[in-house]
Amino acid sequence: MKIGIISDTHKRTTRAFKAIDLLIENGAEFIVHSGDIVKTEILDYLEERIKYIAVLGNNDYHLYPYIDKYQLVTEPYKFKLVKKTFKIMHYPKYMFPLDTDIIIYGHTHTKDIAFNGNNLIINSGEVCARDTGISSCMMLEVKDKQYKINIFDRKIKTEEWLIIEKEFNL
Repeated sequence: MKIGIISDTHKRTTRAFKAIDLLIENGAEFIVHSGDIVKTEILDYLEERIKYIAVLGNNDYHLYPYIDKYQLVTEPYKFKLVKKTFKIMHYPKYMFPLDTDIIIYGHTHTKDIAFNGNNLIINSGEVCARDTGISSCMMLEVKDKQYKINIFDRKIKTEEWLIIEKEFNL
């Protein structure tokens, strides 16, 4: 299964739409948004296109009244998908204990991928491109004995996405 991962879209709806479209075009069957969504338009866009889950970030307090309208959750949130356990959060402080197979977080605006043999930890960076000038998202493909991750980076004001692949054997 291919799972798109985005974070920190903030007010950049066009950049968020481009990242979501890219992930869907590349086969995403589900999207995880790890917080700082900010705009309901982004949730509407997801709602119309794909199954997803989004965790509220520190800039999303105003979205709490919509928790029943959208697939919004509070952090840390655990769920199961493709025989793997997931924990999603915005703040990395909820990462511990390392008690799920896959841990996805946001907030730092910095890409992070780590695998310790048991736990895969991912931060897809920032869609908004506020800190780096690069809009980033990731695709996690969960296979029986492997995790495959595609990192997508796009400099703002360009259309081309740079792709970097990483693989981890289970």
